[in-house]
Amino acid sequence: MKTVLSALWLLSLILSQEAGRHPRVIRGAKVYRAVRDPRDLVRFAKSLGLNTLFVGDQLAASLPFRQECQKAGLQYFLIIRIFNDPEAAADDATMISVDREGRQGRRGDDVMISPAREDFRRIKRERIRAAIERLKPDGVTLDYFRYFIYWEGVDPKTGPLNFPAFSFDRASVEDFVRATGLPLKPDLPPGTQEVPRALIDRIWNHHREAWYRWRVERLVEDAQEFTSFIRQQFPELPIVLHAVPWTRDEFGGAREKIVGQDLRRLAPFFDYVSPMEYSALTRRGPGWVERLNRNLVAEVPAAKLLPSVEVGPDGPQFPLMSLEDYESDLIAARKASAGLVLYHLELLLDDPARQDITKRLIGGR
Repeated sequence: MKTVLSALWLLSLILSQEAGRHPRVIRGAKVYRAVRDPRDLVRFAKSLGLNTLFVGDQLAASLPFRQECQKAGLQYFLIIRIFNDPEAAADDATMISVDREGRQGRRGDDVMISPAREDFRRIKRERIRAAIERLKPDGVTLDYFRYFIYWEGVDPKTGPLNFPAFSFDRASVEDFVRATGLPLKPDLPPGTQEVPRALIDRIWNHHREAWYRWRVERLVEDAQEFTSFIRQQFPELPIVLHAVPWTRDEFGGAREKIVGQDLRRLAPFFDYVSPMEYSALTRRGPGWVERLNRNLVAEVPAAKLLPSVEVGPDGPQFPLMSLEDYESDLIAARKASAGLVLYHLELLLDDPARQDITKRLIGGR
């Protein structure tokens, strides 16, 4: 296993030197629901001055959508949800990430798979290859490349207090023991998926910092695996990472300790790193996008930083966002040299005021 990982690391290091090689400034938007004819959607995006759409496989499967993108000179990136995979969880429930209390990483329709499951990663890589061959995107963006957390609901004043820590499933604990060399293997009984509670408590109470470091390393190795595989198959395809929009030191280092994302370690393997800077949804307020990006360029090369900013509330249950705040976030985000992404296009369809702001601020860039 170490030999394989070393080879992957060397290959990824070589390929990562090419990462960021796509000089085009992205003026993009995410699209989650094709609420209009795909051809109309592309024409609408073009009218706003956008040059890239980030879409899921359902819209990407529309041939008229892909043809219209090509005709309009609009590139499209396929959104791939890596460790959020309800289908895999339905096939094998032991793949689901669990916390110290044995609770599964679920929220609504989201089901998070343990990043330590090598069998899942192998299957997922093949599914990605098949999807790219079938749908022929201009790029891919890896979402849910992290451990389970509902980061959007974290109170910015208190942070993720008492958040259940993932993962303590059998594969994760075995990988932790193997990676650290700690004398814990005898505490893992063979022939079962269960992890003894005494062992979980021992790791948490006596080896927690090592466990935090292992989780970061696990995601770094997974990033090496996935990006190397994609670039071997599709060497010209740019790859984006979706990132939780916290600074490294924020909330006591929770982005690494809980989310598992060390952007300094992950950025070399991606062409773009796209923090999800949703200022109203996360109750951050105006000015936060600019402050966050100033912090993140210490971790992510400026040429790769691709902020994704919020257009407005995605339903009545979400916080309101004024036109002034939307304009402020756009002004801050467009300073990023890699470009910006709007979350999401559907919210602009019937909002002439936000359409005007969008055209004015990014349409002519």
